[in-house]
Amino acid sequence: MMRFDPFREIEELTQRMDRAFGGAMNGQAARLAPPIDIHEDEQGLELTLDLPGVQPGDIQIEAENNTLTVQGQRRYDRKEGRTAHRVERAYGTFVRTFSVPAKYDLTKVEASFDHGTLTVHVPRSEAAQKRSIQIRTGGQPLSAPKTVDAEQGSQPEQTQE
Repeated sequence: MMRFDPFREIEELTQRMDRAFGGAMNGQAARLAPPIDIHEDEQGLELTLDLPGVQPGDIQIEAENNTLTVQGQRRYDRKEGRTAHRVERAYGTFVRTFSVPAKYDLTKVEASFDHGTLTVHVPRSEAAQKRSIQIRTGGQPLSAPKTVDAEQGSQPEQTQE
């Protein structure tokens, strides 16, 4: 389930307006807002950002108070004696901020950067991990408990020890 993010809608609208007006508004260069994919599986979240032309040293990732922030800068290389006739690629700084539910552990965030793609892994917290709950029934000794999958609510199964 995805949370509604009103800022994402505003950002997408701004990007559409930038494209509609030739990539620049009021003579300013297009705003740098790297696209992102966010996926979730049993291990946690994976955020993937396209950052071509950004150096790994120009990227900063911060995690605190259920918020993950990725910021960085793509520098424009101006050279003496060269005239720019068209500059359509966005340069400058960017900041992307995401609310992360409490079921993820922001103290164990890992990131990798490969060929202009930043991948950030946010694992599920130990408390949110799937686990089996053992149930002792009156007619069975504790050495042969039944287990019920807490997340799926499946039927009890006999376990072997």
